[in-house]
Amino acid sequence: MTSKGTPLPLHDTLRDLALLRASSVDLSGLIADDATSSQAPREVEVVEESTIQSYAFVKEARNALRMHDSGEAQKQAARIEKLQVELVDVLGSLSD
Repeated sequence: MTSKGTPLPLHDTLRDLALLRASSVDLSGLIADDATSSQAPREVEVVEESTIQSYAFVKEARNALRMHDSGEAQKQAARIEKLQVELVDVLGSLSD
């Protein structure tokens, strides 16, 4: 898989590795010795597609965490609540 941007940020990589270590997952048990040579081409395609989806999921999860940490989600929620109150007032005025 080729990278189109900069290499993975060290901070994110170290955090991911720490999470893997904390989860006590034995990664060596997940990889067969000769996985690529013994698998059918269709199985390899499925694995590659799964890997692409995994990278996309991680990217979206990191974006969501950054948004949450920045407080942007709370700002948008407050804005939406304010608009809802204004719309209720408008509907109330229209129904009178």
